[in-house]
Amino acid sequence: MSQIAVRIEDTRTGAEETRYVDNLEARCSRETGIVIGSAEDCDIVLASPDVCAHHARWYPGGYHRFVLLLDEDAVINNSRGDPYRGGETLRVDHRPFQIGPFIISI
Repeated sequence: MSQIAVRIEDTRTGAEETRYVDNLEARCSRETGIVIGSAEDCDIVLASPDVCAHHARWYPGGYHRFVLLLDEDAVINNSRGDPYRGGETLRVDHRPFQIGPFIISI
């Protein structure tokens, strides 16, 4: 069983941490990827009022990496600062993206 490292930077404090998510093999589809949000049942929990309960799902697809915005109120900024909104899918590949005050690199 393999793990995937998720690097998180909190822009409010400058704090950085790396969290690990198990069982990458089972998370390789749009339906089973890594769920990011403020709810306790998410794979990556981010505490902020700017993060929806089930904000987004990261998943690999072929040679690319994507983030699907799960909540209609969810907003993600790509590495250039362009916003994406609920229901949209952002191709991130290995570039960071921002959810609320958190910069995420997977």
